[in-house]
Amino acid sequence: MDTKITILQAILIGLFYWFRGCRFGYTFGVVTIFSPLPAALWVGIVLGDIPTAMKVGAALQLIYLGLLVPGGAAPSDPTIAALVSCSVAVVSKTNINAAVALAVPIGLLGVQINNIEYIINGFLASKTDKNVEEADTRGMFRTSVIYPSAYKLILYAIPMTLVLYFGAAQIGGLINMIPQTILNGLNLAGAVLPAVGFAIIVQQIGKKSLLPYFLAAFFLEQYSGIPTLAIALGGLFLAYLHITFTSDSSKAAKEA
Repeated sequence: MDTKITILQAILIGLFYWFRGCRFGYTFGVVTIFSPLPAALWVGIVLGDIPTAMKVGAALQLIYLGLLVPGGAAPSDPTIAALVSCSVAVVSKTNINAAVALAVPIGLLGVQINNIEYIINGFLASKTDKNVEEADTRGMFRTSVIYPSAYKLILYAIPMTLVLYFGAAQIGGLINMIPQTILNGLNLAGAVLPAVGFAIIVQQIGKKSLLPYFLAAFFLEQYSGIPTLAIALGGLFLAYLHITFTSDSSKAAKEA
């Protein structure tokens, strides 16, 4: 049965999206707090169902595993995708794969919001340059900190709050009303999408000499029964050995 998100819960999730829009600690935050899993954890805490939110977040994390943002040109926005799809899955008890499939168009919509932000930032940047020329420190603080934080409340937090408060349960209800044949297709798409993320990250690895490590870790995790954390720690150890020995051999070759 669908439940309704309270206005306080919607505001708290909206503020997370505002925090992402402000990009505090951008370099570290892109791969940590702004990725799907932390967003899913926040949704789970706010809505009181961490397991469901984290299941959706984990699937989305795989989809966006190889996401690159060259020059700020993001192909999708994983944060809004996670916040909305996890909220829909929690309040409506929607099938997880269907919620994952829902995240893809939502992520594309988030990119358009980002583009609006870049336009506004360009205007503020010109104002900041003028303040720098005039040595106006207060003006610089306003145009680089105060104004961006304020307009991003309107651009990010308020729309997210309204969408979740008025629409999360309705979206989930619509998904639950979809005929089973179409829903099976959504479930299949949601199950396949994480493989796309794996394919992107494998493509980024690039070097054929590194692919055996990737495949070995995959088969170990699937068939050995060894905990994922143990495999990850073993991978760090092997990576250290690989870098150590390959760098030594390259140095020796240069010296010879």
